[in-house]
Amino acid sequence: MKILIIHNKYSSYSGEEAVVEAQINWLRSNGHEVVTYFRSSEEITSIKFGKIKSFFTAFYNLKTIREIKQLIKKEEPNVVHVHNLYPLVSPAILPVIKKMGIPIVITVHNYRLLCPNGLFFNNNKICEKCTGKNKELNCISNNCENSFFKSTGYALRNFWARKREYYTSNVDVFLCLTKFQKNKLVANGFSSEKCEVLPNFYNKQIKEVDYNIEERNYIAFAGRISPEKGIPLLLAAAKKLPHISFQLAGGIREGYEKELEIPENVILRGMLSGKEFEAFYKNARCLVLSSIWYEGFPMVFPEAMVHKLPIIAPNMAGYPEIVEDNFNGLLFSPNNSNSLASCIEKIWNNNTLYQKFGANAFIKVKNKYSSKVYFNNLETIYNKLL
Repeated sequence: MKILIIHNKYSSYSGEEAVVEAQINWLRSNGHEVVTYFRSSEEITSIKFGKIKSFFTAFYNLKTIREIKQLIKKEEPNVVHVHNLYPLVSPAILPVIKKMGIPIVITVHNYRLLCPNGLFFNNNKICEKCTGKNKELNCISNNCENSFFKSTGYALRNFWARKREYYTSNVDVFLCLTKFQKNKLVANGFSSEKCEVLPNFYNKQIKEVDYNIEERNYIAFAGRISPEKGIPLLLAAAKKLPHISFQLAGGIREGYEKELEIPENVILRGMLSGKEFEAFYKNARCLVLSSIWYEGFPMVFPEAMVHKLPIIAPNMAGYPEIVEDNFNGLLFSPNNSNSLASCIEKIWNNNTLYQKFGANAFIKVKNKYSSKVYFNNLETIYNKLL
């Protein structure tokens, strides 16, 4: 099978970029031919009047359309798999591909099909106003991007794509990361029959390794050190548990650490990679996700589960689908530091429970989130279209 993958890369590397790379590598290693069409948001800085031009290419990019048409005629792919289209590709390419008779699959990495900034998050709280009465106008009135120019651009491009029915009329399958995400799309006019649930996957070999429980001596957090990740909430819980050590791995937004009140039992590790990250998971007692927004499918979940780590996550969005309460971790009441602290202490003080959750986490990642399971399901979806 030949698959054309279309993706507008972001200006900085992210979990989404890692998923795209892993998907391409796995498809090729399993005998499929992969053709790619990439643009990168980094190009904007090198183009004269790049920001202004990218405002318009988000609606329609004649150059991109011409290049993709030529690529399809040359390569004759069986399926086109889309990841991100903004701002240099544009969803205007979708009806063009549809007219050429090629089925289109989109991986829904975030909530951009419904929310201009893709996050359902504004002013440090969950916001779904753009699915309501005034739709995308809310992005402008609330200045969701903290820039009137940027907020207006995001709102208008979503409005245009919705009114032109670029997605609803041309895409054959939407690959949602969770049932929660699928339900959001369906509740807002997307066809249930076109929405499939296909979670992210662990893209390395899953090997069972035993760990020394005595060496697992801190609570781990991995991700951006930023407001939407619920860092103040996590620090508040840590302050209630001075006898427990916490280590936070991830990049910090410039100046954000000055806004935080960091207890003595919390260490900020900064960015980790390779063997450092392996050791970080290996020596942790459990992983905490303290987010106060709807993440899609955090890659830290399968990474932690491979290392037999129980996970503590908020009881909202798609998190309970991955972290099953009292099976491979615990769920706490969203935005409640007392509830979070209680869950942490419960796992910290009960080795039997900790080992049970860790073993179940490993079983779940092997049975549901392995690359083999992912690609068996993806191939099934491709074959249905053909």
